[in-house]
Amino acid sequence: MRLARGLLLAALLGWALAPELPRYRAERLLRPATEALRQLVSRPGDVADPQNALTRIEQIALAAAAGVPGDSRPWILAGSTRLVAGEPATAIELYREALALGERTEIDINMGRAYEANGEPEKARAAFLRAVWISPALFPALLPDVGAPLVAELHRMEEELRDGRLKAPPPLP
Repeated sequence: MRLARGLLLAALLGWALAPELPRYRAERLLRPATEALRQLVSRPGDVADPQNALTRIEQIALAAAAGVPGDSRPWILAGSTRLVAGEPATAIELYREALALGERTEIDINMGRAYEANGEPEKARAAFLRAVWISPALFPALLPDVGAPLVAELHRMEEELRDGRLKAPPPLP
């Protein structure tokens, strides 16, 4: 009887946890893939075939996306691999997928970087402005030649907001 109860309890526990298994798997994929990208960017000489490594990290990120629906992190990671690989147009597409799941300032910052690399400075500026509007603490993440011109515009917009004259936040590019 004890064995039957134990098996029943194990079966109920398995049934209760089954919906979370894809999420756990995705989380187990995302962390090392993110670390691999960080390692590749910070120490590129340590990687024998960077392009292949970037492609593999992107594949892992996209595979993880199915396990965490509604989570933009896999799309951000995949976009970042393409940006590092020198494919900003593809990175923008992947960042747009992330943005469709909800706005996060790191998406705006990365889109700005991708637009900049793609030769679209006005769109880059708009993305950077949107990012620092949402989170002014991100100014240090911008290069001085990018962030400095945005300071005055951000202050102007904050003043308009205080005065009730601001009609909308900075638009997405």
